[in-house]
Amino acid sequence: MSDTDVPPATKEGVLREQLAAWRAQGLISAAQHDQLLASVIAPAASQRAVGHERKLGRGVTILINLGAIVLGAGLLTFFASNWIEFERAAKIASLFALTLFFYAAGFELTQPGRLSFPKLGTALIFLGCVMFGVDIVLLALIYDLTAEHAWSLLMNWVVWLAVAYLVRSRLVLALGLIGVVVWFGAEVGYCWGGYWLYLGRPYHFIGLAACLLAVAGAHAWRGQRAFATSWALVGLLVLYLSTLMLSIFDLQTNLKLDPAAPPVLVRLLLYGPFVFAAAGLAIVHFGWRRSRLTDRPVLVVFALMIVMMLAAGIASTPDSRELWFILVLTLLTSAGIYLGIAWESAVLLNTSLVFFAINLYTRFYEYFWDAMPKSLFFIVGGAALILGGIWVERFRRRLVRQFGASTA
Repeated sequence: MSDTDVPPATKEGVLREQLAAWRAQGLISAAQHDQLLASVIAPAASQRAVGHERKLGRGVTILINLGAIVLGAGLLTFFASNWIEFERAAKIASLFALTLFFYAAGFELTQPGRLSFPKLGTALIFLGCVMFGVDIVLLALIYDLTAEHAWSLLMNWVVWLAVAYLVRSRLVLALGLIGVVVWFGAEVGYCWGGYWLYLGRPYHFIGLAACLLAVAGAHAWRGQRAFATSWALVGLLVLYLSTLMLSIFDLQTNLKLDPAAPPVLVRLLLYGPFVFAAAGLAIVHFGWRRSRLTDRPVLVVFALMIVMMLAAGIASTPDSRELWFILVLTLLTSAGIYLGIAWESAVLLNTSLVFFAINLYTRFYEYFWDAMPKSLFFIVGGAALILGGIWVERFRRRLVRQFGASTA
């Protein structure tokens, strides 16, 4: 058993016994015994107390957030079941009063003072953001408002991101980033003959993912690693899921897509995010000055930008491109694993490893489901997943330990 496998309580007991033995043998004085005990045992106990407090804090956060979600669901259910009985003025007043109450109470509880409950305040602000989105939708229903553009979704994510940065809440930030993705898909759908969150042409999300990842890099450059992680995770999920869908489905045949040229606004939404991503990466590079343009990770990022732009362009052609996107997804996940190791980013490494494994298993299903007996298929597939998971977990733990050692 290595030293890292010994429980902290066992180590503390051994140290106490050894110090007591040295004192009994006269090797150290009583003062030296107390000094050593305080210098060795006390910091360890303090670290354990901090660890316990953090675990308890996570539990409190989960409990409060869960309670906020249940409370919000109950309020929405109440309004939905009694909506017809309210007059128009009562509907509007009740919606805005409830939203303002959540915002006011949440901001008050997050302020330092006697009534400071930051976790509860953040949960109430999150409820206020959800209610704001509900208000926009219900106002559109009350006044029968229609639009060719997803203006209500645009208003939602703008407000949500502003609130997230104002109160420094990753929970509200996650809601805002989901709002960005939903608005982007809906806007492309409305402008291109689709409806709502348009997944008929998922390749338009590739540019959005590049933009989100560039914003994550800008946050890392500013030292805001918590927010950088959220932006990077959403960007990676959007990128990998879009590419995975394109590698599975023949969209031109299955969905009978119209190969007509997209409107000008759709072209801006398809390729504009790449321009913003390039600008963001340039700002990060010249502002950070921690790497050169000839460094391997930087060259990999440039190559990925080119691959994503080619993917967005090739996917818009009327021919089937599943094999092309199998290659693209493999390149993207492999590059993500490399960059996660090079930049010591756990979120980049873990997410890329997961989708690399999903890609392999998807190809295994496509090419061996019909060629193998079903029992043998599941036996081989399950054994391969278990063995692969064990190897990947050992590899990941070793890398994470290296990350921790290098930052210590």
